[in-house]
Amino acid sequence: MLPARPKYAEFNEAIDMKNPHFKIGMKFRDFKQFKEAVKNYGVKNRYVMNFRPNTKTRCKAYCSKGCPFYLWASPMVRDGATVQIKSGVLKHECGKEHKNRHASAKWIAKTYMEQFRADPSWKLAGIIQAVKTNQQVEITRLTAYRAKNIALREIDGDEETQMTKLYDYRLELLKTHPGSTIKFRRNQGVFEAMYVCLAPLRNGFLAGCRRIICVDGCFLKGLYGGQLLTAVGIDANNLIYPVAWSVVDRENRENWVWFLQLLA
Repeated sequence: MLPARPKYAEFNEAIDMKNPHFKIGMKFRDFKQFKEAVKNYGVKNRYVMNFRPNTKTRCKAYCSKGCPFYLWASPMVRDGATVQIKSGVLKHECGKEHKNRHASAKWIAKTYMEQFRADPSWKLAGIIQAVKTNQQVEITRLTAYRAKNIALREIDGDEETQMTKLYDYRLELLKTHPGSTIKFRRNQGVFEAMYVCLAPLRNGFLAGCRRIICVDGCFLKGLYGGQLLTAVGIDANNLIYPVAWSVVDRENRENWVWFLQLLA
């Protein structure tokens, strides 16, 4: 009988990525997962790691300070897609780092995504302190600022991409709310304004609200800015009842007339 093939540990991204521990023979899904694990290891243990050579067929991760630590990874013979640590020295003989390039803006955004989701207004000083406390790594205000932008873009979506889908959004609203009024205004193909009055809200106002409409405008924060014009009513419980709203480039007489004419 042939000897049984040795069983090698498999890297579990859901469990091991926060605090990676490496073994000779450990298997990874691909080189991308291997390098991400090495970077996380560097941040967690305060080492700066380099990769060379770094190709599609082999990758060596080693300590930037020149100590003996290294990991040599390449695809498995039987399964070309799976990457395995073939050899290495797993102990460092150098000191810790307080500045670590692996703690990049992208890494911080991914690591602290839930904190950004819970508090989108998280201050830069708080981000810097969290990284310093949890990872013992110092980052700049610029890195914290970029990390916050990356996280908020992931949470809120890319505004440029969303703007290209406005017509799809209009069709979806008309499909799910038949009888609604949704208008666009463009100037030589450039978006200027959008008006939305959903049929259920309009019918509900006419059926059960006082015949009073209040209008107001406010600034929009984001890549494109602009103004939000709104028309609201008062329901039977003296609560605000939305009737219609519009996104315009600026608050002026022309845009208010356009909004009120559609509202009427």
